[in-house]
Amino acid sequence: MRQIFRVWRDVFGRWQYLLLAVVIALVFYSLNVLISSWRSLLGFYATAGFLKTIKLFFTFFLGFKELIITSSFVSLVIISILLGVLFTLLVYKANFNLSFQNKKTNFIGSIGVFLAAFVPGCAACGVGLASLLGISAGALSFLPYKGIELSIIAIIILGITIFKISKNIYICKLPVSLNKEMKGGKKK
Repeated sequence: MRQIFRVWRDVFGRWQYLLLAVVIALVFYSLNVLISSWRSLLGFYATAGFLKTIKLFFTFFLGFKELIITSSFVSLVIISILLGVLFTLLVYKANFNLSFQNKKTNFIGSIGVFLAAFVPGCAACGVGLASLLGISAGALSFLPYKGIELSIIAIIILGITIFKISKNIYICKLPVSLNKEMKGGKKK
């Protein structure tokens, strides 16, 4: 576990990667606010214009926790943060040309991202791609917790994927740090 925290310190200790994670999390959160309130924004745009619609969007953005149930809001925030972390780790890996050969983790991570985008909160709240596709409350009402279980599964899968990718980054960077030690460099 110490190695994982070392990777996170290396990655998110650089302001560019930290900023990237925050931007991705905010974009994902914003898309969910937009998806859930697009009808209101479109109707408001027709009467009030572009600038006032943007102002209304930011009001929705800041007050989104009042528009959906608490569990949906919490899961949306967690998923937004996890997606920001996951994509930032992937960009970090790509920038340092670190190979990632585990196809199973790639597949499981893809499922986690899909579930996170599909239903990041409860489907009945109209958050995520499920509501955009018209598959919200009616289709998922047979689930005992109205779709929040899909969010929990997405959080677990994203967490496992982040852990595995972080571990892979550590293992891939290990030969580089060992090589520096052998040449007289300092160990971190």
